[in-house]
Amino acid sequence: SSGINAEWPLRPGSVVDLVPKGAHVDQALSIAKKELAYETDYLREADSQEKMRALLKGDPDFEVPKVYRELTSKHVLTQEFVEGDPIDNFVDAPIELKNAIGLKMLKLCLRELFEFQLMQTDPNWSNFFYDTKTKKIKLLDFGATLELTEEFSDNYLQVIRSCATEDRQAIIDASIKMGFLSGYESEIMLDAHCEAIKVVGEPFATDEPYDFVEKAAYKRVAKLLEVFAKHRITAPPEESYALNRKLSGAFLLCNKLNAVIPCKPLFDKVYEHKMNL
Repeated sequence: SSGINAEWPLRPGSVVDLVPKGAHVDQALSIAKKELAYETDYLREADSQEKMRALLKGDPDFEVPKVYRELTSKHVLTQEFVEGDPIDNFVDAPIELKNAIGLKMLKLCLRELFEFQLMQTDPNWSNFFYDTKTKKIKLLDFGATLELTEEFSDNYLQVIRSCATEDRQAIIDASIKMGFLSGYESEIMLDAHCEAIKVVGEPFATDEPYDFVEKAAYKRVAKLLEVFAKHRITAPPEESYALNRKLSGAFLLCNKLNAVIPCKPLFDKVYEHKMNL
């Protein structure tokens, strides 16, 4: 742990001083240290990779490489070789292929969050290889894998669902249950929070194909960060840091690919499956 602590020097003049007051930087750095420790534990990563491989078995859109346990230790991870290219190499591909890749990535997000409660949260695009022969996305690097509680997953499902029904109070109620809000926020903070949630849920709430370039969700959320820094009175739940990375990574990829895709059917399928359990 001493090596990890050395990576995060908390001293005057460091990057911490550049973060706005109210941003709960201590919690963010504590979580970052924990995740850095996870990234260097290859036995944990091997466990996560094998879990995801089992969960995605039979899915025609994804493949997780096999781990060779006899050649794996806490400091070395050995897995089978996979064919393909990083998904951001396809920015100049035909729009049909770019839309297909974007759709698969969003499908993966939804399945991980609401079905598996197990998320590979590192949005680095080189962690996802697309194989043009099999038309599958190969998943790599499970060091930043996060297990979610069923309660957190179910409440977040209702939050996204409430975006489609435009139920502001339902968004607030579920957000309080999840720890995003305390219940004592100002109207300014509540408005900003609901707007941010609506931006995240917007692709899954519209019946029309969603244009990720035209909507530019990340720019709209960025405008709300100052409000959060000034008016947030409780730190967001620990899971939210990784969740935000995962969702923003998928949205930014779709933006980079100029994707225009129908997202609502993906969410509706996951929601109906969850409700029928």
